[in-house]
Amino acid sequence: MTTTYSYSRLGTYETCPLQYKFAYIDRIKSDTEGIEAFMGSCFHKVMEHLYKELPFKILPLEDLLVSYDELWEKGWHPDIVVIRKDRTTEDYRACGRESIEKYYRRYHPFNSSKTLFVEKEVKLSLDSEGKYLIKGYVDRIDEQADGSYEIHDYKTGALPDRKRIDGDKQLAIYQIGLSGLFDDVKDVKLIWHYVAYDKEFISTRTLEQLEDVKAQTIALIDEIEAQTEFLPSESFLCEWCGYQELCPRRKHLFKTESLPVNEYLNDDGVKLVNRFMELKGKVSEHKAEIGKLEEELEKVKEAAVVFGKKEGAETIAGSGFKLKISKKTDVSFPEKKDPQRLEIEKIIRDSGKWNEVEGLDIPALKKIYLEKKWDASLIEKLTPFAELKTTTQVTSSKLKEKE
Repeated sequence: MTTTYSYSRLGTYETCPLQYKFAYIDRIKSDTEGIEAFMGSCFHKVMEHLYKELPFKILPLEDLLVSYDELWEKGWHPDIVVIRKDRTTEDYRACGRESIEKYYRRYHPFNSSKTLFVEKEVKLSLDSEGKYLIKGYVDRIDEQADGSYEIHDYKTGALPDRKRIDGDKQLAIYQIGLSGLFDDVKDVKLIWHYVAYDKEFISTRTLEQLEDVKAQTIALIDEIEAQTEFLPSESFLCEWCGYQELCPRRKHLFKTESLPVNEYLNDDGVKLVNRFMELKGKVSEHKAEIGKLEEELEKVKEAAVVFGKKEGAETIAGSGFKLKISKKTDVSFPEKKDPQRLEIEKIIRDSGKWNEVEGLDIPALKKIYLEKKWDASLIEKLTPFAELKTTTQVTSSKLKEKE
């Protein structure tokens, strides 16, 4: 059986595959509703009321505000949650009222275009076989005097940037569905109303862009239907998720955040985290101290080298221990990708010594070169490719009794 997808369903998967699983596969109903979504629903219903009455009359602003308050009162339930601790229920209620007032004053008398549909269900297939089905509800569809169409969407959330508007797929999908409603669809404007800010964004899509949206949406549906893991994806949106008590990334945070202080501190998980952080802090402190000691140790080594040179001594005696100052010479040869490696290889092969450094084993070649195990003439041929480096070492050991 072919599944019909809504844009919100697809968006849920893109936000978090695990949330998608809980909502659409396991069909677990969330007990909570974010106040932002509740306010948005009340605003949308007021707009629906306004535009459905337009063919008959223009409703007064006061009537719309009364309608909004009634929707708020009747729809309110105890499972509506306010995530933002710096905001109250009344802050959101007032924001919704002010958004209605701003919208009304900006667009009154609402005659810039002809409203054809309000909260219109749009169904479409993204392919010719009807395998990829989409449905959604368009807030409003208008027609201009020149025959062009407008798809309107009300947003009660935060302002987007221009890139997000021009890349939005939701209204583009609705534009594709518009062709199933009318035969004369050519020019279409996609219009977003960010009502809390009294801002309007307008964008358009070319036929090529619409085909890209189709392809992207088909690919997303294929990914969803092939998915077997549905792993959680963390973001700032987790705070608004209605499945936090089920999510392995959030369930303990969700469980403990509402506990009284005494219960919170006695929770086994909280104790483990607190002990972990305590130990991590101590480790950091010790690392810092070790770093300082290592810096001082290097300075003492340098001072020992200077003292040894001054005294002409390679061994310095201390209380039960001694320091030995020695020089170590190392040699390096060109890296594998360096063209000079081929020259080295040729020299060694021509000398008949290749089997002693099979595959040009660099550690073996270093040992042979430093210990001069080959003829002087061969060592001399290799010298242009060898880079010698001498370092001074300071090592410690116990003093023997006779020392």
